[in-house]
Amino acid sequence: MNDFLLKLKTLSHNEAFGGILLIFFTLLALLVQNSSFSVYYENFLDLKIGISINEFELNKPFLLWINDGLIAIFFFCIGLELKKEFIEGDFRNPKNIILPFSAALGGILIPALIFALVNIGDAYTLKGWAIPTATDTAFALAILIMAGKHIPHSLKIFLLSLAIFDDVGAILIIAIFYTTELSTAAFVIASLAIFAMLILNLLRITKKSVYFVCSLVLWVSVLKSGVHATLAGIITAIFIPMHTKEGVAFLEEINEGLKFWISFVILPLFAFANAGVNLSHINLDLIFSGVSIGIFLGLFLGKQVGVFLFSFLAIKFKLSSLPQDSNLKQLYGVCILTGIGFTMSLFIDGLAYEVSDIFHYVDNLAILAASFCSGIFGFIYLKFFTK
Repeated sequence: MNDFLLKLKTLSHNEAFGGILLIFFTLLALLVQNSSFSVYYENFLDLKIGISINEFELNKPFLLWINDGLIAIFFFCIGLELKKEFIEGDFRNPKNIILPFSAALGGILIPALIFALVNIGDAYTLKGWAIPTATDTAFALAILIMAGKHIPHSLKIFLLSLAIFDDVGAILIIAIFYTTELSTAAFVIASLAIFAMLILNLLRITKKSVYFVCSLVLWVSVLKSGVHATLAGIITAIFIPMHTKEGVAFLEEINEGLKFWISFVILPLFAFANAGVNLSHINLDLIFSGVSIGIFLGLFLGKQVGVFLFSFLAIKFKLSSLPQDSNLKQLYGVCILTGIGFTMSLFIDGLAYEVSDIFHYVDNLAILAASFCSGIFGFIYLKFFTK
């Protein structure tokens, strides 16, 4: 049993396996939703779970517990990685930040511009401008690794670094543009929770249970405030101390402890819950609507063009340099893979349009189609044209 758990823990550190697991649960969701089990699948996601204490009530479908709760833990881990990189990693050197930051910026601006141009004049459809700006790192990294050993390790680091800024960009977009009515009382409670974690950090207190309670209060208050709850994850990560007073790597210990749950529970469950597109409900007349075309072109074309263009300009103007032992052809191959939006794009789609079937699922289909095209085209290009 211990050997089995050890093997699972080892697999949770394998980025390629994480991507394969996501592919499996994506296909499983599509299969289940388009079979006689679709009723059970939908009932599973619609299952109401909640708590009620006097006037306080938190009652949500299981789908929203996944998208608001479990994904906040994922963003918490992203925040831990970001803090570690800035304090102890490559991002201590400002020059190492410029290339992935520029790439991430291009990967947000160009897809958003393409979507906006396709949907210009329609205020409602324009709400989805951020859908093609996200990259699903686990998928992209898995395909990059499977492309072959001739791909230099520095490009994997580049993709991971780009992904950090891409995820931070997604969090900021969600917080700024997809926030509903704001609650002053909830903001006050959130501020108190943040202040408490600041004091804990300054006093170098490293009791996990104390941080858990503070983060839980923060999550609930952010959720009730009108700002998306995923922001609570990244804020909590900022206040986690790097080390205990005895010198033990406290932040690293938490991050390592969560990797298993992220790889085997949170991301697969998120993919399974969000990828179940009922193909029979798709309105063929809407396949070439502005929303579906904007999403497809934004992800498949806009991401690769934006990431590569901004990376090339940073290198051309000597603000940065190519990742070690790589060339522009290989860099472009990685840029193609950033068009795999998948889980994060589905997530933002749900925030933008709220009612998932408003476009008869052609928006979800466009995300899946663009992601699969980016993955397949990127793999073929990297495998056969960059040696």
